[in-house]
Amino acid sequence: MGVKLHNIISRDKIDYQELAGKIIVIDAPNIIMSLFNFSLKNSSSINQGLILDRTQRPISHLYGLLYRINFYYSKKIFPLFCFDGKPSELKRMITKDQLKDFIFTQRWYAQARQCGDKKEARNIALSKEYLWQNIIKESKQLLGALGVPYIEAPSSAESQCAYLVKKNIATFSNSQDFDSLLFGTPRVIQNISKSLRRKVHGKWQYKKITPLFINLKNNLRILGINQFQLVDMALMLQTDYFSGITGIGPKKALHLVKTHRNIESIIREEKKRYDFTPLTSELIYKIRKLFLLPTVLQEFDTFYWNSPNNPSILSLLCREHHLNRERVMNNLGKLHESFKKCRSYFNSQSSATKRVQTRLDAVSFGS
Repeated sequence: MGVKLHNIISRDKIDYQELAGKIIVIDAPNIIMSLFNFSLKNSSSINQGLILDRTQRPISHLYGLLYRINFYYSKKIFPLFCFDGKPSELKRMITKDQLKDFIFTQRWYAQARQCGDKKEARNIALSKEYLWQNIIKESKQLLGALGVPYIEAPSSAESQCAYLVKKNIATFSNSQDFDSLLFGTPRVIQNISKSLRRKVHGKWQYKKITPLFINLKNNLRILGINQFQLVDMALMLQTDYFSGITGIGPKKALHLVKTHRNIESIIREEKKRYDFTPLTSELIYKIRKLFLLPTVLQEFDTFYWNSPNNPSILSLLCREHHLNRERVMNNLGKLHESFKKCRSYFNSQSSATKRVQTRLDAVSFGS
């Protein structure tokens, strides 16, 4: 979901040529979910628009990742994906034990397929216990086969992305959510898409999009606040970690923070106008710590981008999911060509510009 800050955050258009030769770290759950092509027409048909294979499992994320990686390479971009680790205790709408639920439903799904019960297999494949966990598992498998490196963060993917950009291991973070800014991501790219359009959530409609760049430092200067105050603003808004304060939106939160400086003063001065009861001192501490001092990986092995492994890709897409082999092979041919051109461009830029090389000291290429 993410915090709603789009009305107050300044975003600038950016050309793909400006992204060439750059490493972009991807908020994997956010981007993979955006690749999902479904329609929420009503509450009883939440999975109505999913594209399924003959085993009754979704395939939008697989085709989507295949196309997206080729698109990154075609634009001379090297992607680095980052996945969520252990969810925060504050995160809402999660099961108590996602891994245990997933292992159980995996076995249940396998039994249904073995018995030829297509309806039962479909119900399991689309269940909340199985669907998203399996999508993440298969996405990692496909990225590995495509030769694209990925990181499993100890906590949130967005906080890990922020760290990688802060340390100049990556130049930008790619996420559609504005939570990236709360974690202090210096440079965020949004709307990276080959089609230059994005599906309107819940409708079979699309809107035109262009790549947008968010500079956190510039935005904080324009807003007249600091990073600490940006997080205090989020304390009053609906996020993945708190339901927000009734009657307060982004513009009002900004006004209150600029007037009273911090959330403690806001609660003290505005308690007659708003109900701050849910926002306890303990919760304030936990959310501030989550955004300002997140748990992240600080040491990494060398990141390798390798040529796509055709046998592994075909095994997952064609043997396991029964996707059209000719169509997959056609896209793999394009992918190999894009990868070679991207690698050549990247190496030429690294050798020509010393500044570029200092940002890429943890990068290496396979065959």
